[in-house]
Amino acid sequence: MSLENTDPSEFMVTDQKQFQEVCKELQAAGTFGFDTEFIRERSYEPQLCLVQAATPNMAALIDPFEVDVTEFWELVADKSIRKIVHAGSQDLEMCYLHINRPGANIFDVQIAAGLVGLGYPMSYGKLVHGLLGKKILQDKSYSEWSRRPLSPGQLNYATEDVLYLDEIYTKLTKRLRKLGRTKWLREEMGSLESSETFDCNPRERWRKVQGWQRLTRRKLGILRELAAWREEGARRYDVPPRTFLKDQVLTSLARQMPNGMKALRSTKGFPRPLAEDEGRTVLDLIDIGRNLPEVDLPDPVHPKDDSPVDKMLQDLVSATGQSICLAEDLCHSLFASRSHYAALVSGVRYGIPKPSTLKLLTGWRKKFAGDQLNEMLVGERTITVANKSGLDLD
Repeated sequence: MSLENTDPSEFMVTDQKQFQEVCKELQAAGTFGFDTEFIRERSYEPQLCLVQAATPNMAALIDPFEVDVTEFWELVADKSIRKIVHAGSQDLEMCYLHINRPGANIFDVQIAAGLVGLGYPMSYGKLVHGLLGKKILQDKSYSEWSRRPLSPGQLNYATEDVLYLDEIYTKLTKRLRKLGRTKWLREEMGSLESSETFDCNPRERWRKVQGWQRLTRRKLGILRELAAWREEGARRYDVPPRTFLKDQVLTSLARQMPNGMKALRSTKGFPRPLAEDEGRTVLDLIDIGRNLPEVDLPDPVHPKDDSPVDKMLQDLVSATGQSICLAEDLCHSLFASRSHYAALVSGVRYGIPKPSTLKLLTGWRKKFAGDQLNEMLVGERTITVANKSGLDLD
């Protein structure tokens, strides 16, 4: 029987015994694709609404409202079983939240597609069509997944999200081997298989606040205190952190450093009820950040605002990196972002951050093009513009 021609409602798993049989089949297969549907706009931690899993011979839509899915997450964390995902960071976050361990032996087809030059980030629908020639509907991603019963459209969408992962894996694996990039994929999977990626340390949440890169070290110290407070407040009230208090309000408080309740209440966007309940705590935290010793302040991304020379060098290494990626069938957006080039220029010119911590000077990126870009910046390598092949590094 073809799984593609089966009524998706037959895949629903709402009984614990049936669920345990599914887990046995997944374990016996030694490899499976999986996906999740969840809602994260209403609570501090995302609410898991559905787990989808498939092997070439079976598919399952597991209802976490009806069964205890702990055993499934144990399989995701099992190093002996391969798990295939598409853009799987949030799905793997669910694993860590449920069993306090990360997933293991992960193969993310979206990242693999970038490593073989197909595009990054590429949607699941485009990947299925491009590699398998099949068209699928992807119009239910923002459905109300917590409502029961799920509609036929939702069931079909959820099933198709995992039905083709194994076929895609097979094709991408062949391309990775041909290009000699299998180890690159394993390196990229390191962050998805690391507890540090999903461990919520409140003292590090300031790095997730939009606009932190534009603050001075002193103001970053204040932002660090405020972001940790927001994280704990959001957990206490069971709301997303940005619902508890918006990013722009946090950065405004760090910039303005209000020193009294009147100034705090006048901060644009700061809710009056929150000012009444938490205002004194916020002011105390601002004072802590204001008085931190220099040695205890966070390091900025760059030692100063980008100069015209910095920006020119960023443009130069970016153009060179794009040229190398184009010539070598690698998706440039997976190789590097503008911030990676800015960090490289800053590291070379000012030593901040340290070159050994730069993404472009570690791992496969270093060998692929990072060393060449670094040598170009320090004057040990030159570039020429060719008529047909773009930039040549000598």
